[in-house]
Amino acid sequence: MKRIWVCVFVVLYASLSAQVEKGKYFVGGAADISGSYTGKNSTFNMSLSPQFGVFVVKGFAIGGRYTFGISSTHNFDFAKQEYVNTTTFSSGIGPVLRYYMGKKALKGFINGNVNYLTSTTLRKSNVSGNTGFNALGTVGIAYFFNEHIDLETGLYYQGTWFTKQLPTSRIGLSVGFSVFLDNKKKQKPLMNDYQDFKKPE
Repeated sequence: MKRIWVCVFVVLYASLSAQVEKGKYFVGGAADISGSYTGKNSTFNMSLSPQFGVFVVKGFAIGGRYTFGISSTHNFDFAKQEYVNTTTFSSGIGPVLRYYMGKKALKGFINGNVNYLTSTTLRKSNVSGNTGFNALGTVGIAYFFNEHIDLETGLYYQGTWFTKQLPTSRIGLSVGFSVFLDNKKKQKPLMNDYQDFKKPE
């Protein structure tokens, strides 16, 4: 019985360790939803960030990240004595770097990326656009359910700079997942190895 458990542990350990080996790749994403209230003023933010990467060495992956976000505010304008609603749609794309630490199912990770940003703001009947960039760094943990799927949570810091606007910074908690795959295809056997040929009569 002990030998069976030892074999199971060895197989599980080997599969979890091999997830971040060179040549493997991952696809995943994260969602961020937040809101704030100050009196009758309110702010809502939501973003989706799919990403992918290829492990160039064990534990270290290089890839890309795309982000789409919506931000809306409902603030009272004391000069005009009315509420003003503002909605901003933003998108960004850029490189991502990720490093996993540990050999067990629970691993630590560090993630960093820089995005080029575009935004469109709607305020009453006015529409305006802008460009900028942001930098995002995340430190967290990932729990691997098996050799293909993990659940990730981390603390992030994000700085954003748009043209002709004051820079903004943000700290928050993100939750996401990743799927790990192997791009190595198994070699197919030759047909001659399995095909039976009839002898001529």
